[in-house]
Amino acid sequence: MTTATPTFAVPADAPVRQPGAMQAFILVITASLTVMVVALIGPSLPLMEQHFRDVPNVSYWVPMTMTIPMLTMACCSVFIGLLSDRIGRKRLLVASTVLYGLFGTAPLYLPSLWTIVGSRVVLGLMESTLMVVSTAMIADYFQGERRDRYMSLQVLVPVAMGFLLNIVGGVAADHGWRTPYTLYAVSLLLAPLMAIHLWEPVRAQPGAGSQGEQQDEAILRPALLALICVLGTITGFTFLVVPVNFGYLLNNLGVSSATSIGTAYGLNSVGVIAGTLVFGWVLARRFGVGMQLGLAAAIAAAGFLLMQTATTYGAMTVAGAINGFGCGILLPTMVTWTMRSVPAAKRGLGNGAFQSALYLGMSTSPLLVVGLQSQLGGRPAAMGAIGAAIAMLAGLALVYAAIGSLKAARR
Repeated sequence: MTTATPTFAVPADAPVRQPGAMQAFILVITASLTVMVVALIGPSLPLMEQHFRDVPNVSYWVPMTMTIPMLTMACCSVFIGLLSDRIGRKRLLVASTVLYGLFGTAPLYLPSLWTIVGSRVVLGLMESTLMVVSTAMIADYFQGERRDRYMSLQVLVPVAMGFLLNIVGGVAADHGWRTPYTLYAVSLLLAPLMAIHLWEPVRAQPGAGSQGEQQDEAILRPALLALICVLGTITGFTFLVVPVNFGYLLNNLGVSSATSIGTAYGLNSVGVIAGTLVFGWVLARRFGVGMQLGLAAAIAAAGFLLMQTATTYGAMTVAGAINGFGCGILLPTMVTWTMRSVPAAKRGLGNGAFQSALYLGMSTSPLLVVGLQSQLGGRPAAMGAIGAAIAMLAGLALVYAAIGSLKAARR
């Protein structure tokens, strides 16, 4: 029995629409909305906990308002991807953007902590849709170096926005713990732009070109997708280690100034931004995925190992910046690899599976680090163990890249 053509397929003779800067802007900003979960409301959590102080286990449930969306994304992204492949991308993206604004602002008026937690579960579902579908549409619209650069911007822009939103969230929290949630309404301004400027990507029949481009030769390889998901989980774990633990590492060195700690976090973010730029404008067009992964993992591992041995504020700050640089290369490497490894008609599934794996790694990262530090005698030792493990992965990736280069040279 043959598989039916998706209902959103467009005839081969349909007029070709050329994507440009406006489409890239909308899709990159859409993916960046997910950073609001952590960056925007983090500064207001102590005030929120004080407001609901009579709720049993409030110190557990208030932080869950920040982490539950990530858990939802880990559970649902693959199914969202399947749905976008089945019913189409644009209408799913527009509807989810509107619902994101409605549920994101819900804590402004919800009376109880339990209803707020429930609204955050739904918000996580909408965030999953925004991330999965916008990434798939970038891959649908753009090819080659343009695609790799826009994928890099999907990492760079959220990091920059996160840095800014941490400040904005803190200022907004001075006017009450509910105030930061008003900024979720920005998505309601984005939805009309999507409706006007985006279109459903043209899907080619097997063996035919798509939107005037070269034939999509990728096939769905379950084993490769499974490997990508395993590495995606490791990527998510690695990416969140420093944001969660850097303040504790600095405290261990006797650094208590909020300004100094904030500066160190800022330099880590600068490292991530620099890494994404280097990937998009240098590594993406010069090296294969094996070399990209190897370099990214090696640099991130070096940062972790330097954190273990750092004894001064300056040394720890440099280690954090180095780690950020490696992570800034690692994430867009994984995203672009995923998009190249699945056929156009299955990009939603491929990206959804990767995003589920990525957020699984992110959501479990704090727990795993706590377990490591309890077994090894502290956070610095845990950083060293993580660095050693990531360095081993870097070695495997570089060996794979070297073997591939030798085979290519013999042809």
